[in-house]
Amino acid sequence: MKDNRLAKIDPDQASEAQQKVIAQLGEGRGRIPTPFNIWLHNPQLAAGMEIIGTHVDHSPVLSEAESEVAILSTAVFWNAPYVIANHRRHALKSGVPEAVVTAILEKRRPEAGDDRFGLVCDAVNDILAGGAIDDARFARYDAGLGRAVIAELLVTVGYFTSISLGMTLHAMQPKD
Repeated sequence: MKDNRLAKIDPDQASEAQQKVIAQLGEGRGRIPTPFNIWLHNPQLAAGMEIIGTHVDHSPVLSEAESEVAILSTAVFWNAPYVIANHRRHALKSGVPEAVVTAILEKRRPEAGDDRFGLVCDAVNDILAGGAIDDARFARYDAGLGRAVIAELLVTVGYFTSISLGMTLHAMQPKD
């Protein structure tokens, strides 16, 4: 298998539509994140992913640690080494306890407590298990997290599912 199948778009050779997305990325992120080298080949798709990605990166309802639990759990679920390596570091830096990171990496449900952080860990596990959550568990998430957090977790898992699959399909390996 070829290492790194990513076909980067040279900003100087980019189409007008691609240049528009590249400019939006510069405004929202200050750089072209690696997955956008996949999506820029379809500029309309890349524009939509930029809106979602910038929102997820600056979530108004999830803490950085909560976001990282969702991201790392999703990457592990999809066996995406590049994303796992990057977000393992981000998770630890954001304050996710090492025991929680280890549980995620070992594909175990983290024992993170009954507070909001623990509820986020449980909800992410349930979402990745197929989304079929019984009424009692959903009521627990609704009462403890609220609908805005539930929606944010769904979008974060979905967005990072695309990233995880894309990085793996393009044979991206961790930089370590």
